[in-house]
Amino acid sequence: MKKGLKNFLTSIIIVLLMVVAIDFVVGRTIHWMLPQISNQGDTGKTYFSLNDVNAPIVIVGSSRAAHHYVTQMVEDSFCMPAYNVGRDGCFFSYNCCVINSILDRYVPKLIIWENGVDYLFEEDKDPLENLYPYYNCNKWVKQTIREELPWTEYIRLTSNLYKYNSVIHRIVSRYIGRDNFVDETIKGYFPLKLKTLKSPLVLETRGVRYQQLSETKIERFRSVLARAKEKGVRMVVVDSPKYTLKEGKNYSKEKMQQLCDEYGAVFMDNTQIPLFFEHAEYFNDLTHLNDDGAKVYTAFFLKQLSGKE
Repeated sequence: MKKGLKNFLTSIIIVLLMVVAIDFVVGRTIHWMLPQISNQGDTGKTYFSLNDVNAPIVIVGSSRAAHHYVTQMVEDSFCMPAYNVGRDGCFFSYNCCVINSILDRYVPKLIIWENGVDYLFEEDKDPLENLYPYYNCNKWVKQTIREELPWTEYIRLTSNLYKYNSVIHRIVSRYIGRDNFVDETIKGYFPLKLKTLKSPLVLETRGVRYQQLSETKIERFRSVLARAKEKGVRMVVVDSPKYTLKEGKNYSKEKMQQLCDEYGAVFMDNTQIPLFFEHAEYFNDLTHLNDDGAKVYTAFFLKQLSGKE
């Protein structure tokens, strides 16, 4: 009986040691691979955003940044290099980490931050899974995850197998094919081809969905603006066109405007520009401009911005 129990416990210990060893090897391997796929695909773009981008002008945000701001037009307007690090499905808290990481490494001349006017609401959820691989190597990522998620989640993040679970296959396949990578973006700008819609877009009026502001998000926003001001970075916080009419009081937008005014940042709500309501053909859906629309919008935005200098 005792011998059987001893053998069982020995087997358990061996299995645990094997899991720990595999977890360690996976972590070291992925940590080594990531720099070699910097800016290759979405996963590589996150690494690039946090660690490698060094352009004097940086465009930050979600898919609406990636698809709405034509980087070359921004470069031509300011006569200096620019890069668009916008990534699909990555919103407010993700981009706070990106901007803070950029400010740790260097001082850009201008940051254009595509930032939804609803983002300071408590109910506006911000998935953080794309930041998991950087939990142990980026202080802003660790701080954000600890502020946003339950303690059980960051206990799990001590495991490399858990951290990389959703992206390990992408990282490995991207690493294997890195020499044949073809970048679909133009300096980070990802043009959306004009899409034939099954039915025409309908311009509808929608009210503000939420009311409760998040104190955590407000302080995070304040901190980013304060750091940019301290370092002399020109910050432009902007929400680009949507094919939806908005009505009602938006407390998140008001708070963003207040904080931008306080810290010397430019704030623009461009979601309600009449020109774009008159041209449904500029949109691929209610929230995303196609390449034609992006070119018109970028020209509009640059002219608008020049008037605020």
